[in-house]
Amino acid sequence: MKSIIQIILLSIFSIALFISCSNENSSAQTKEVGSSTSADTVKIYFTEEGNLQAILYATRMEERKKLTWGWNIKVDFFSDKDSIADGGMVADSGVVKKGRGRRRSEVEVFGDVHLTAPDGTELFSDSLRWNPRAQMIESNSKVKIIRGAEVIDGVGFVSDASFKKIRVKKVSGRIEQ
Repeated sequence: MKSIIQIILLSIFSIALFISCSNENSSAQTKEVGSSTSADTVKIYFTEEGNLQAILYATRMEERKKLTWGWNIKVDFFSDKDSIADGGMVADSGVVKKGRGRRRSEVEVFGDVHLTAPDGTELFSDSLRWNPRAQMIESNSKVKIIRGAEVIDGVGFVSDASFKKIRVKKVSGRIEQ
């Protein structure tokens, strides 16, 4: 099964795919605006081997040149073979910067980012960025991570795609036993 962060990144990356081609599992109204394409009220289903993995919702998506933007993004994650969400992410907006050739696309989400993993771990930040070269999730913003009774605050963070190895820069926190 894909890690929660990989699903997030695939969800946001799929914004570009959604706008450029039709998808029977998606619902939206699209229109051409000058040199850009836009979609309102977007809902995209992600499945793996017939099992629901995630649903991405956005109130608006727009493709402009090599950038694809999404607004009011919500992603529900499904790790079991049921239709009850096990986690999710919300963000005010996001952008996919399309790569060429060996250069992979970069993904960033902004504004009141809140991620909830299936194990209950929560992450709050103003922004998160996927670094495809390092295969890491990064942020230079203020972050807060809550796992059980542990609360870690800091500025800047780096994590692997599975969200298991997290490094918070300029950290402060409270650990209770």
